[in-house]
Amino acid sequence: MKHICPHCQKPGVSNVALRWATRESPAQCSYCLGLSHVLASTSGGIGVFTWMTLIGCLVLGVSLSSGLVVVSGLLLMVVGNVWMWRRCELFPIEKQAAQAANRASWVAHLFAAVFVFFG
Repeated sequence: MKHICPHCQKPGVSNVALRWATRESPAQCSYCLGLSHVLASTSGGIGVFTWMTLIGCLVLGVSLSSGLVVVSGLLLMVVGNVWMWRRCELFPIEKQAAQAANRASWVAHLFAAVFVFFG
């Protein structure tokens, strides 16, 4: 399945590219070569849903000694994850803005690493 590019309105962004599309590393359309990304709040929310559903179904399944609860929770997690990623909206971003976000990300990671090591 391909997702609609916000630049040319054609299905030119693959599923894998959509899932990894951030401001720092945007997805590229196969038709117009335009760059686009998914909002961090959207991808983060999907990640939180996935992990909380996984942890919740495992804890509930173990506490109730029920494999059915675990299996149904895992099914809910997978179906919910796929459904949410298919509904994601891509937002256009310019090449210069993506490069600036990438540099800012590297600087933030460097500061974090220095703070961890030298506290």
